[in-house]
Amino acid sequence: MNSMRNIFVKKLAPESGDRKKAEKIETPGQLAMKRFFHHKLAVVATIVFIIILIISFGAPLFTPYDPVGMSLKDMHQAPSSTHIMGTDNLGRSVFARTLYGGRISLLVGITAAAISTFIGVFLGAAAGYFGKKVDMIIMRLTDVMMTFPPLIIMLTVVAITGPGLINVILVIGGLVWPQTTRLVRGQFLTMMGQEFVLAAKAQGLPDWIIIFRHCIPNVMAPLMARISFAVSGAILSEAGLSFLGIGIPSPTPTWGNMMQNARNLDVLQLYPWMWIFPAVFTLVTILCINFIGDGLRDAFDPKQLIS
Repeated sequence: MNSMRNIFVKKLAPESGDRKKAEKIETPGQLAMKRFFHHKLAVVATIVFIIILIISFGAPLFTPYDPVGMSLKDMHQAPSSTHIMGTDNLGRSVFARTLYGGRISLLVGITAAAISTFIGVFLGAAAGYFGKKVDMIIMRLTDVMMTFPPLIIMLTVVAITGPGLINVILVIGGLVWPQTTRLVRGQFLTMMGQEFVLAAKAQGLPDWIIIFRHCIPNVMAPLMARISFAVSGAILSEAGLSFLGIGIPSPTPTWGNMMQNARNLDVLQLYPWMWIFPAVFTLVTILCINFIGDGLRDAFDPKQLIS
């Protein structure tokens, strides 16, 4: 009798291998991190981007020069051991201005992208979830905004409001949300007829819980890629506005107004270090952000398998 009971208990008790498998169950966040670290290009881009962030926001630790301090005796010096990136037409250190300029350019890119993403997700979720008149009003507004070239609107608004850091951030962030709105709306429309949304509605859950707890997490994969494009697009927009002279005014350094020197033919041919270094930093930063966005998109996509 005791032997039969022991056999019965052994059958009910989990084997040690099964117990180990149960202990190895990973959360969605852990799986996403594992997928991301399997994306080698995204990992390398993350490391490079972190280095750019550190040297930009920690600029005083890496250069003793004042980015706006002029020295007429040091004008147009080529890269050397004293000034590793040379000096500009006012004797200012290009290295110092590039690092300090990265602060402003990255701040504009990240903040403007956060504003546009918030607006886009809010309007897209409302349009896709509620539909009908709400969807019609939001999408007609989105269509109108997408009719005009963003750069032309930015030029017009900045010309009216005046150049400056806050104005540039608000203009860029307030004008590039339509793409995010259309993306989120499309994702919500595909989810409205799925079982988990219908079950949540049947249970009587409030709309905001269904939207934020059940729907938005399923939009994260394409949204991550869109956010990365929004950050890089905002950096390019600031560079374009500053290059045209109506962005963030000098002497405050940004990568955009440093590249404005390339408009001068003499600088373009004789002093290329004045614009090449900020251009290279802009290019590398945008490539890193785009690669990180690709890695995050794959990481948050549950259909992606870990090889």
